[in-house]
Amino acid sequence: MSKSLVAVFALLAVASAEHFYVTNNNTGLACIIVDGDFMFNLVFQEGNATQKYNVLLNNTLNVDGDCNAVVNNQSVQTLSITFNPAGQSARYPKEWELNIVFGTSSNEAFKIIDYTLKTQKTELVPYFGTFVRDEKDAGDVTATETNAYKCSTAKLGLVGGSTIDIKTANIIAFAQVNGTVFPANQLYDVCYLDARTSDVVPIVVGACLAVLVIVVLVGYLIGRARAKRQGYASV
Repeated sequence: MSKSLVAVFALLAVASAEHFYVTNNNTGLACIIVDGDFMFNLVFQEGNATQKYNVLLNNTLNVDGDCNAVVNNQSVQTLSITFNPAGQSARYPKEWELNIVFGTSSNEAFKIIDYTLKTQKTELVPYFGTFVRDEKDAGDVTATETNAYKCSTAKLGLVGGSTIDIKTANIIAFAQVNGTVFPANQLYDVCYLDARTSDVVPIVVGACLAVLVIVVLVGYLIGRARAKRQGYASV
């Protein structure tokens, strides 16, 4: 994955409506911090019909996690969010649950390696189910060294065509942060789509300036040629 490294102040990094973190009970330091607005684009199959719903994470009920978990003999860190989705009755709430598993390797500081979403019926979504990670569209939420991950929209694919979109995402795992927010000097690995966009902008600006220079030069040459012709006509 192509990445560009940037350093920004935490207060300018993201204006997020949702903020989650997991603290290591042994050290008191945060190992996971996630900022972002979560949208769930869900696809349900009802007979031969396909039903699609867009649901926002609305009211967080509980956040849990483990900085020292083990799955399949691999050291992982977990984040579990229980929440109420937007658009449901406050009188008869139906809890949804999002579980995210972070792994690490010699080449990566962290990476989202698994996730599941458990849904319930609501007034807006008349279906329910458990959505699991799509291995073919698992997203690129990963970072190197001691960096965090940053993306305008991080997408996590679910089996069946559903997705989890994390808008203005700032994510870090396997960290040792003194506090529950991103440090002011935190470095970020930018997702591929944003990195590619940032590379395109200076190219476009340079091309526009080149065209402007050519237009000015052509205009100058045309004006000079006309001035010469007028000079010859007056002799």
